[in-house]
Amino acid sequence: MFRTWAARLPDWIELRAVRLPGRQGRHREPAFTDADTAVAALLDGLADDLTEDYAFFGHSMGALLAYRMTRELVRTGGPLPRLVAAASWPPVGAAATTMPDPAAGEEEFAEDVRRLGGVPDEILADPAVFRAVLPMLRADFALCRSYSYRPGPPLDLPVIAMGGERDWVTPPDLMRTWAPESTDFRGLHLYPGGHFFLREEEPALVDLVVRTIESVDSPSSAVG
Repeated sequence: MFRTWAARLPDWIELRAVRLPGRQGRHREPAFTDADTAVAALLDGLADDLTEDYAFFGHSMGALLAYRMTRELVRTGGPLPRLVAAASWPPVGAAATTMPDPAAGEEEFAEDVRRLGGVPDEILADPAVFRAVLPMLRADFALCRSYSYRPGPPLDLPVIAMGGERDWVTPPDLMRTWAPESTDFRGLHLYPGGHFFLREEEPALVDLVVRTIESVDSPSSAVG
């Protein structure tokens, strides 16, 4: 996904995408199935990269991890991001019943993944290819289901939220729970589409994130 973002970003923003274990290039490494384990490993692996001026953007599970990482950095006194931009995941989490069950049989799991979207039809239609990505997908949903909300004081940094108007996994009402999580909440921005709205709305989404980063020196300034 982020390959196309790089061409849309201004020169002063350096994009660093995180590739989790179990994915292309790291497929022999066991995938994370627990949110806390993933956060600890990510903070350890990114320690040298989080010393400069930086921001977090995450979609769905990525937003979950970005939020939990930020909370952990607050707890440990680490360098905080200039901005947290969260798409399609609320701080309170999503109901397990809205996500595919990682313990379900292959056929049921494939149908639930198809209904959710996000996995190309050509992968779902090819049993051999689907079986190759099945462990990663099961691990992802196990990680998401392991997440539990831990209330804390509002983050003293800017936060912006984005969601799909027709997202039934993390609907707008849930995405609005981002507001009390920050002393400088920059709003919830809704786009046409479902949980994976960002694929169709990429230009507008990237523009919003860039403009928000530019504006973070102006507390509570509106970005519309």
